[in-house]
Order: sequence, then C-alpha cells, then structure tokens
Amino acid sequence: MADPIRQLAEHKLIILHLVQKMGISLSNSEICQFLLNKEYMDYFSVQQYLAELVDAGWLEKSKEHNNTRYTLTDEGEEVINYFQNHVKESVKEDISIYVKENSKRIRAEYAVTANYFPEFNGDFLVKCGLCDDDGAPLMELSVSVVSKQQAQQICRNWRKNVSHLYGSFLTALVVSDDEIPVEFKARSENFPEPTSEDSKLT
Repeated sequence: MADPIRQLAEHKLIILHLVQKMGISLSNSEICQFLLNKEYMDYFSVQQYLAELVDAGWLEKSKEHNNTRYTLTDEGEEVINYFQNHVKESVKEDISIYVKENSKRIRAEYAVTANYFPEFNGDFLVKCGLCDDDGAPLMELSVSVVSKQQAQQICRNWRKNVSHLYGSFLTALVVSDDEIPVEFKARSENFPEPTSEDSKLT
C-alpha cells in the first residue's frame, strides 16, 4: 500500500507539472478532464489538491466568464523544478502527449476574452479582447450598454465571430486613400474552432 503522505505529494506535483508544461492558465475542467481520464485521482481529490496548492501559494486562482483558471506562480515553478523527479516518467509522458494534442486548442480558447461588469449608473461595461500565443493583446474593445441581456449577447457574438470582427475592425481602421496594404498580426491559430455551443446560437 502506498504511503498516503507520499501519494498526496505526488498528486500535487502532477498537477503542478501539468500546468507548467501547458505554459498557460488551465481551467478547472481541463485539469479534471486529464486527471480523471487517466484515473490518476478522483474529482473530489482534485478539488482538494487545487485548493491546497492555491493556499500554499503555488497556484494562483482566477475567475473569468464563469471559468475558474489556475496559473503557476513563481513559488510553484520553483517547487516543481526541484521535485519533478518525484513525478513518474510514465506520467510525464502522458502529460507531454496531452499538451502536444491540446495546446493549440486551449491557447486559442483562452486567447479570446469577453466579460461584462455592472456600473454604478445601472449600465453594463463589456470588455472583449483577443491575445496572441504569448498573451499579448492584439485587440481590446470596451463598450457600455444599457442591459445585462445586451452585454451577454455581445460576449456571445464576440466569441462566436471574433475572427470576422477582428478583420473587419482592423480593415476599417487602417483604410486610407493611399491604399495601404492591410496586414493582420493575428494568425488563424489565434482563433478558436467553432464549438457545438456556438452552432446553437446561429
């Protein structure tokens, strides 16, 4: 029977190693999907370990658009670098395969942001954005609307149509009588693939 204390430490290191190798913030659902599919631990254990890693200062927790995301802190980076030899090579290989197969999709999903916030006057401020692979902003848009329903619809439309909107906005802003060629900094991989949820909105 495995030593419970050692197993606890190994499970936490697996989570840290996963987030480190992905190189960006990971959502609670992405972390759970990998760990549960590989049967490394159960759902409730994952939630417990994530909370303890946040309390220890090794992961930073943030919320965006009803998604909880976890980012590796500098302290967490030091911990996993020092103790990574305690993660089994077979687990490291599974993580490497998962990162290779899913990194592009996850980065594209996280590159598109759309959130809204209530204002003191009763209006809602909507903030939409598009980032490159390194998280640097390619486009940011803020607009004030009079209802929550409008704010939610703008967020849905931005996420669904971001590639078209980005190109249209940029083309309209740089057009001139001098016929300056329009070059887009964003590449196709910066845009997420359409999801089944998006198709329901059309």
